[in-house]
Amino acid sequence: MRLRLIIGAIAGVALLAAGPAAAEAPQMNTVASISGNAVVGEQLTANNGTWLYDNGTSCHSECEMTYQWQRCDAGGSSCADIGGATGRFYTVQGADAGSKLRAMETMSIYDCGAGNSQTGVVECNWTRRSAPSGMTAVVPGSAPAGPSQPSAPTPPAGPKPQAPLAPVATSAPTVSGLAMVEETLTAARGSWTGSPTLALQWQRCDAQGQNCTDLGLSGDTYTMIAFDIGKTLRVRITASNGAGARDAVSEVTPVVSELKPTEEKPFIAAAKVVAPHRLLVDQVTARPAKLTKRRSVTVALRVSDDRGFRISGALVSAVVLPGTALLAPVEATTDEDGLVSLVFMPGSKLNLKKPSTVTLVVTARRPGDKLTSPRAAVVRVKVAVRPAKPISKR
Repeated sequence: MRLRLIIGAIAGVALLAAGPAAAEAPQMNTVASISGNAVVGEQLTANNGTWLYDNGTSCHSECEMTYQWQRCDAGGSSCADIGGATGRFYTVQGADAGSKLRAMETMSIYDCGAGNSQTGVVECNWTRRSAPSGMTAVVPGSAPAGPSQPSAPTPPAGPKPQAPLAPVATSAPTVSGLAMVEETLTAARGSWTGSPTLALQWQRCDAQGQNCTDLGLSGDTYTMIAFDIGKTLRVRITASNGAGARDAVSEVTPVVSELKPTEEKPFIAAAKVVAPHRLLVDQVTARPAKLTKRRSVTVALRVSDDRGFRISGALVSAVVLPGTALLAPVEATTDEDGLVSLVFMPGSKLNLKKPSTVTLVVTARRPGDKLTSPRAAVVRVKVAVRPAKPISKR
């Protein structure tokens, strides 16, 4: 009796130390098959069977499938591993002539027990089982299959690495700039996860931001043209990596208009004044407007265009009539506000003894244009010359 108790106690300790039972090895539920033509040079594909484990549980991400192709004799026996043929696909070789082929599928389950109740240690182990697929037909050919060298056993695979994830936009792409003809829009591609490659495509949409079509332009900037008037624009970004690709689009721009001045940009460069538009000269002042003694005359003016833009970079010159009354300055250039001042010095034949008028013919033009260009602006400024009144004596 005492001996039985001791044996029972030892058995109980052994059961406690053993911890949880290992997972049941997987069982093939339906046999794997092979598709393709069993002809030298053709590719065969192993079509997986279905596997169950632990009382009928189907294998999913916790299971891993490996393969080993085998060459068998014409009767389907005496099968031996084909060296290096460990993938799902196999190209029939000349050595396979007169043989049948099959694939050995090995299903592995990576199982972690509940842990040893005594030590708290959790052990994870691979539990695996192999099963053959169906056979191919005999590979055509007169030469018998030569002896094959068994391949080295496939080492157990470790846990599957986590698959990479397709890119996700963490901030949307954007488009900045004035939505006007001849203005340039600039795109920003947004921020993405997954270290993707980013491809950009400009799109033209209707006034409501719908029915968008690709422009075939992939640069970060786009200069609007007359065809864009009345439409909107946006960019589409395609982000791609090894796990896939995703698209993101920017908000559409305001409806594109003709080029016109705004509070944000009231001026343009003279070179942008093209037909049918032309330059204008306004806000002309001459100081003094009447000469009574020999002194300089300063003419201040502003150059704009027929749309109301202030024109920067316009060239302004003058001709004096008669030419010797005042001396014309060298050609000047308007500033960002379209303003410029011309200073005329007294000429050798400025006659202050009798009333007369000096005419200053001022011309504003674009760089590269002639003075007679239809885009140029001309204004005449008259300066009166009046003799000084004599001081009366009493």
